[in-house]
Amino acid sequence: MITLPLTPEQRTVYWTVTVHDTYGSTHQSTGLHASAVRQQYDFWTAKPSTARMELTEHTLVQARTITTLEDLPGEGEATPLPGLPADAHEVKRFFRFTRAREDGSLTGFGPAVLRTGDDVRRFYNWTVSTQDRAQAVHVDVSTLRVLDITLTHLTREIQLAELPDDFTVSLMRQLETEGLCGVPVHGRTGTCLRVRLADGSEITISPAAADGREAGSQHAVGALGGWLAVWGDANDAVAEVYRSRPGLARAANTAALADAVLKCARKHGGGPVLRDKPRQPHA
Repeated sequence: MITLPLTPEQRTVYWTVTVHDTYGSTHQSTGLHASAVRQQYDFWTAKPSTARMELTEHTLVQARTITTLEDLPGEGEATPLPGLPADAHEVKRFFRFTRAREDGSLTGFGPAVLRTGDDVRRFYNWTVSTQDRAQAVHVDVSTLRVLDITLTHLTREIQLAELPDDFTVSLMRQLETEGLCGVPVHGRTGTCLRVRLADGSEITISPAAADGREAGSQHAVGALGGWLAVWGDANDAVAEVYRSRPGLARAANTAALADAVLKCARKHGGGPVLRDKPRQPHA
C-alpha cells in the first residue's frame, strides 16, 4: 500500500547498452545506475569481437489523474490509449483505486493494475459486497477514488559523454523521495532539471563550473562539475537557490545543492501532490 501522498507524475530513468559483435550476434544489458552502465560499456569496448555499441536512455513517465466510475470505458470496451508522443517507444493506460484522506491527499488501495472499466467496476462491487464479512479488508467506500494512469516509455539514443554521473542520479533519486519530479531538459551545455513545485513555480538545476560560473560562460566550458539552481515563477520573479562553492568536492556540492533545493521547495509548498476532488466514484 502507498503511504505517501501521490504525485501527479513520476519518472524512472534507466539505460541499456546494446552490443553488436563481428559474428552477427547482439547482446543487450541494462543498468539502473550510471556507473554500472559505464562498466558495461568499458567491458565490451575492450573485447576485440565488438563491432559497435549503442547506448539508449529509457524514461518511464507515469501520469495520474482522478476519474469516476461514470467516466470509465463502457461495459465490454477496451481501454482507449492516448496518442504516442514524440520519442515514445510505448504507451499503456490502466486504472487503480485510492482512498481519500482527511487532508485531501490519496493513498493506494487494492490491485495496482486494473486494465479495463469492467475490472474497476468488478473490484468496486466486490469490495462493497464483502464489507460485512469478517475476512474483508474494511474500508469506507465513500472515500474510494479511481485513478486513471498513463505509463509512457520514452527512449533516446545518447553518447557515453551524455550519461549522467552518479552524483546527478543520486540527486534525482533524493528529490523523487521528497515528492519532487525533475524533468530533464537536454541542451548544448548538458542536461538541466526543471523541478515543479506545488505553487506553480519551478526550480531549474543546471550544470555549472566548479567555481560557480554558469556552464554557458567561456570559462566554464570543459570545467563542469558544479551546480547552479535558480527558482522562478509565472510572474518572471527569479531567485538564486544555490551556486557551487569553490573548494567543495563534487559530493559535498551535490549534498549542499540538494539541501538548498529541498528548503526552497518546502517554502513553496513542496512538490505537486495529486489531491482529492469533491466527487465520488459511484453515485
